[in-house]
Amino acid sequence: MASTSSSFEKDEEPSDPQVQKIAPADPAAGGEPAGNPAELSTTEIKKKKKKKKKKVLIQVPDSDVKRVLSYKEETIDTEVPDLWVRRDPELAANLGIMWANLAMLKELTKGRMLEEQRNYREQLKTKGRVTYELEVDEDDPRFKDESTTSAGAGRRRYRPSVMKKQDGHTRKLN
Repeated sequence: MASTSSSFEKDEEPSDPQVQKIAPADPAAGGEPAGNPAELSTTEIKKKKKKKKKKVLIQVPDSDVKRVLSYKEETIDTEVPDLWVRRDPELAANLGIMWANLAMLKELTKGRMLEEQRNYREQLKTKGRVTYELEVDEDDPRFKDESTTSAGAGRRRYRPSVMKKQDGHTRKLN
């Protein structure tokens, strides 16, 4: 077995075009200098495109909460009535296929809806509201934290020789 050669004994690494780094071009060989921006590797491009993300809590609308909490399992009868089969067999066959697809869709969504119901009920019990997390870019203008405070009590601007009393009336000083 010592005389057989296998790929494990070689010191070569497997070459994958996505993993390989782009080697700098040799200016003496007619290539461009290494500082050329056209020679960026894929990882460097991904780093430039990558933006900072932040998580935002968004409250689920009451209509959606009511819709999810009111969901009940319903079975669909996929049996086509004999009267339809006798009158128009092609229409009855298409109707049977549609009902079977609808039953399959309901079966697939049933598990997700029941899980959402449990999640919503738990959140309503603990927090009193239902929220979900959304990951957005930090520079997204829709989710900026802007402190919007209303104007404080009293006058809004400086008015010389006017003073506000505690009872709400204004008095001229001069």
